[in-house]
Amino acid sequence: MFAKNVPFEEFKERRMHCQEEVKKRGLKGVMIWSRGGGTWDRYAGAEYFANHYQQRCYLPDQEPLWSGRSHCVLMIPSEGEPVLIVTTMEFRKDLVAIDDIRYSTDFFGLVCDTAKELGMSEGEVGIMYEDVLTWKIGRKMKEQMPELKMIPCDDILSDMRVVKSQREIESIKKANEIGSAAMELIMNNVAAGKTEAQVLGPAMEKIYSEGAVLYFVVTSSGPYSDAVHSIDFPGYDSNRIIQNGEMFKVDLIIAYEGYICDFGRTTIVGMKPTEEQRRIIEIVVEACEHVISLVKPGITIKELCQAGDDFLLSRGVSLSAEQNDEKQIYAAFPPHWGHSIGLTWERPWFIHEEDVVLEENMYLAVEKGLYQPGMGTATYEQNLLVTKTGADVLTTSRKLWL
Repeated sequence: MFAKNVPFEEFKERRMHCQEEVKKRGLKGVMIWSRGGGTWDRYAGAEYFANHYQQRCYLPDQEPLWSGRSHCVLMIPSEGEPVLIVTTMEFRKDLVAIDDIRYSTDFFGLVCDTAKELGMSEGEVGIMYEDVLTWKIGRKMKEQMPELKMIPCDDILSDMRVVKSQREIESIKKANEIGSAAMELIMNNVAAGKTEAQVLGPAMEKIYSEGAVLYFVVTSSGPYSDAVHSIDFPGYDSNRIIQNGEMFKVDLIIAYEGYICDFGRTTIVGMKPTEEQRRIIEIVVEACEHVISLVKPGITIKELCQAGDDFLLSRGVSLSAEQNDEKQIYAAFPPHWGHSIGLTWERPWFIHEEDVVLEENMYLAVEKGLYQPGMGTATYEQNLLVTKTGADVLTTSRKLWL
């Protein structure tokens, strides 16, 4: 959440826009659910409209002490003022862009009472981020509001978030500044005799000391370099010692004031690649940079994907889903070229079926993975803003680590 220079008027304008869309659809209002605490996933709803992050990890309901822990819901009626219902009171109220904030140890009862007060307890009401609801929350709502019909409308939020405001861009740039510095620390620390966890260690201090948080990081190396991560949990190996000549790759995602940066790099431990290793890493970097060079307002996602595929084909890369030839480099699956980002992973995704036209101030991640049987997968990812003239690449860490 924004901790300084909070644009309260901007949050109000977002809610008013949302309210207008709700009215157009004939809905009585919208419930915007979010979740926080031990998971960074799916906090963006309340964050976007209220500048509120629900701290405290999920805990099973322990009534009468608490219920609904880690969840919050912002209710915006079709007419009238919004209400934010929280499940803990430990937060900076001066930073939240909502006047009416409510709390009760009986979370489910408060949700129901507030919905009735706002005229949102029956009939058609919009819902955003329904996937964060537990079965219990859904069951309780149905028991207490049997005439309520929830209408999914995440598209209102996703459409609004496509183009970033100047205040958002300020945080986005800071996230990339911290993330790029962390990536430099990681890649400079890759060396034989260390575990993947030891390679990551120094970067974590940088991330946290700068006011950001680690959202997600995975590494893979050596015999597991064809996988996204060597170990499912925590995503990096703290036991196996990496060796010279092995492929090492990392995908790093951090969040600053809620806004994420998401990029990756690949190298060879010892920095002395074979010709085959050098070729796959150089091609994946060149391919992504080629796509980035074409970014500008007016071009479609579909056109960028086609340009990327054509580039790979010109370098002898196969797009086939059958990937068994050890002498052949393949485009890794799923076959996409990136996505939009912000408070989370957002539309558009870079796939051929997407006809979205790029606009100024869209925040994008361009990425690709290439795979060769017996050698592993090389990945590369960059973050950028769309400007009037092209791409402003925000990822400043070194591109090629060879």
